[in-house]
Amino acid sequence: MAAFVKITLLMCCFCCHAQAEDNLEYKVKAAYLYNFTKFITWPERNTATFNICIVGNDPFGNLLDTLETKSALDKPIRLFRFESIKQAKDCHIVYLGIPDSRESISMPGALTITSLNKSLAVSSQRFFAEQGGMIGFVIEDEKVKLHINLKALKQSGLGISAKLIEVATLVDGGGEHE
Repeated sequence: MAAFVKITLLMCCFCCHAQAEDNLEYKVKAAYLYNFTKFITWPERNTATFNICIVGNDPFGNLLDTLETKSALDKPIRLFRFESIKQAKDCHIVYLGIPDSRESISMPGALTITSLNKSLAVSSQRFFAEQGGMIGFVIEDEKVKLHINLKALKQSGLGISAKLIEVATLVDGGGEHE
């Protein structure tokens, strides 16, 4: 019985540690989502709010909720959560919880973002970039890094600050590093 209790405690500690790491990872990603509003320029839109849309799996939970107290482009930020990319209309930023290979993720005027699997970063990065994805979050050396598809970003009518480019790895539509 004592061995069972020790194993259970060790498993709880491991799970809590892993959950804390995931929570920190998504806090960093949530901060990036907000800070993109300062380093990306969007074409003029006739919307009353700046819309951040989460499509599919929402790994952020309530971490993004505080963004609705902030503004971007002199507009209040609104969060929307959708099941399908087809529902995501009038979004400035679209975070794709699980990119679907059957759906195009090209959305003119919207910044498309996803998290790329650590072990599959190259192949998932290629898929995401080929489908029109613009920014992929990648874990490298236990840090959240950015992979940016500059071509897709520009084709969508978005501009990007040189400061953001400096802290990112640029990839082309084929997923290769530029």
